[in-house]
Amino acid sequence: MLLNCPLGEERVERLISILALTPDSKVVDIGCGEGELLLRLAKATGAKCLGLDISEACISTAMLKAEQQGLSDLVRFEVADGSKLQLTAEYDVAICMGSVHAFATGEAAYPAALSTMQQWLTPRGQLLIGEAYWKQSPDQAYLDFMGEPVGIYQSHQGNIEVAESHGLIVAYAATSHQDEWDHFEGSFRLNAERAAQANPEDEAALQKRDAVREWNTYYHRYGRDTMGFGFYLMLKVENGDR
Repeated sequence: MLLNCPLGEERVERLISILALTPDSKVVDIGCGEGELLLRLAKATGAKCLGLDISEACISTAMLKAEQQGLSDLVRFEVADGSKLQLTAEYDVAICMGSVHAFATGEAAYPAALSTMQQWLTPRGQLLIGEAYWKQSPDQAYLDFMGEPVGIYQSHQGNIEVAESHGLIVAYAATSHQDEWDHFEGSFRLNAERAAQANPEDEAALQKRDAVREWNTYYHRYGRDTMGFGFYLMLKVENGDR
């Protein structure tokens, strides 16, 4: 599992390519996790990158990876709360992959991310967001199981229209393939099962395994046909661009 979203190796390379960055570019990633995407981006383009995440454990791992890969001069990682960030308009690209909940709760999260991240971009900067969507109306049993469907309120087209309503040009939109989803969900299940087998006396590992088993069952029963994940590359609009 490359990232905490259904994003395969080929798609990572494609997204990095279409950003068309140079060593003069500056990039910020909100909810960067363990920094995998930023590290690959920096290695491929030489861009200066800042990764932010609320998890101290993730940031510690990201910093270690940057040091091990000799990328500490290009990529900086910091613990930060996305809802409290006050960044200046100095970034050519702002990224948020499956982490718009860092900006607000519930249905307000995606619009809040769009509004806030635009302010960090240079003129004609780029905003890359990964966001879930409904392929079809979800079964009530699936909604009852999920509870609050964090980050899933629109269709794929709905995500595009919300971005356009915020004055952004959605120049590129794509969706995860089914094998990316299956690998993403399957990796969680496999890792949880192996951890429980390796630590049969660890109650936390057993509880996590049981929770992941239940989630995986609902994924195959409902989510596989119902939930999608989109990648949206948006351009900040300057006067006269439209």
